[in-house]
Amino acid sequence: MTHSTESLDPHVKAMRDAEDDAARANVLLSAPVFTLMRWRTTFVTYCRRAAFREGEHYLDMLAETLSKPRHRGNLGGTMPMSGATATLLGILERSSR
Repeated sequence: MTHSTESLDPHVKAMRDAEDDAARANVLLSAPVFTLMRWRTTFVTYCRRAAFREGEHYLDMLAETLSKPRHRGNLGGTMPMSGATATLLGILERSSR
């Protein structure tokens, strides 16, 4: 299934067009979780093409966190997710200097 540029999800398009790791990190940290999970394979592919391992790890931790049972509505096991998020935030911070 192919998508024209006009019909491509704007977050997927932004990831495809990202010029550096900071832009990729920004997409991953700002896109809706639903979008990241719906298009996870596509986001992972763009991360791999760019050798952006931190982004791929973030997507893996997000999927793992969301797949865990919840306790009284709370997600468990969020420490790895917090670490992956902190890594991407660090990439953004370094790029803004």
